[in-house]
Amino acid sequence: MFKDMIARLLWACFMSFMLVGDRIAWATDYVTRATGSPSAYWSSRVLGRPTSTGKVIDSRPIVTSQVLQPDRATEYSIQTPRTRFISENIQPVPEMIPPGEPITPVEGVEDGEYLDSAFVPVEDNLLSCGSGYCEGACYGCFPFGPWIQHLSVFAGAHGFKGTADLGRNGNFGLHEGLNYSAPLGGPWNIGYQVGVQVVHSDFAGHQTLTWYGQDQITNASRAQMFFTAGLFRRPECDRWQWSVLFDWMHDDYYVDSDLLQIRHEISFFLDDQREIGYMGMYGVKDDLLLLRDGNEQERRYLDLSVLDRYAMFYRWHFCRGGEGRFWAGVSGYGDGLIGGDIVLPLDRSLALEANFAYLAPNTGTGADGQMDEHWSLSIGLVWYPGRPVDEALGDLFRSVQGVADNTSMMFHGRIRNSP
Repeated sequence: MFKDMIARLLWACFMSFMLVGDRIAWATDYVTRATGSPSAYWSSRVLGRPTSTGKVIDSRPIVTSQVLQPDRATEYSIQTPRTRFISENIQPVPEMIPPGEPITPVEGVEDGEYLDSAFVPVEDNLLSCGSGYCEGACYGCFPFGPWIQHLSVFAGAHGFKGTADLGRNGNFGLHEGLNYSAPLGGPWNIGYQVGVQVVHSDFAGHQTLTWYGQDQITNASRAQMFFTAGLFRRPECDRWQWSVLFDWMHDDYYVDSDLLQIRHEISFFLDDQREIGYMGMYGVKDDLLLLRDGNEQERRYLDLSVLDRYAMFYRWHFCRGGEGRFWAGVSGYGDGLIGGDIVLPLDRSLALEANFAYLAPNTGTGADGQMDEHWSLSIGLVWYPGRPVDEALGDLFRSVQGVADNTSMMFHGRIRNSP
């Protein structure tokens, strides 16, 4: 009798151990699948994630939300994107669906249709790709209030070479500036922009005028100021976009010069991300630079004019924020032109901005070719005070074109003996 009791007790302990082991293994497997195992597709069907309609699927009533951009590192993962709800009192409570169970029926979703991906393709809505790295704006943090929502401040480094360098000097330095844009008013969604940029180069001096003797070596630096003002329109319900600007440059070099141009751009959106267009720059005011002062027989002048340019471009608006453009064209003198620019979000209110341009002179190599050659490269940071970068880049009244610089203004010149 006693032996039978001992045997039954051992058998009961053995069965309990087996059941507990099975339960632990089942629970571990469930947690693994529920927390995003790549092999468990059903874990992507977690209630509470956003859809392309801007609504959140939940077992409770659907709550309209503003979808925030997912983390870049999880772009192709099955983790649930973050959401920001309009009502702070309503918090989504994710409900895990065990394998084999269907999703609770939702209006607009047909029976038997499963949403196996955490990211639903979005059509005809660029802003649906994601809006926001951090929570909303903080205009109250600044003394001037909401007007700063259209302001951008930028600074960086640059290098360039142009006709005024006479083929004998390259410029490197730093620049800073600001750009402000806002709605003009009226039913046409037209905005205006005003911006200024200051450029500092040649900190160790230059030898541009060594053509006329070693006495022309100077230790002076070079300073430029660019001013831009104009009108623009971004599309809201149609596909056309345009901008017309007036640019002024003051150049404090071996002599002072002032030049003016009109710059315009018109483009057509092929879809929400792709855009093609035409841009043109046309000189309005030229200048005459005195290269060497002496008697009448020794004087030399540089007849400097704004270079007319005609180019086609292709612009791509990135789904994660930012945009890039490449352009190519010709000048009024038959020179070849290529260039590009890009804006990439970095942090809450900071973006990286870069551009380049190159003019291949039709005069080829040699003295004339070196004088006519023009190139420019610029890189820097842009700060949007009080607002996230993606919100600023998606603003209907963000300026279409930036403030003028040595990329957007190029020049042509010829040396002569008399004014």
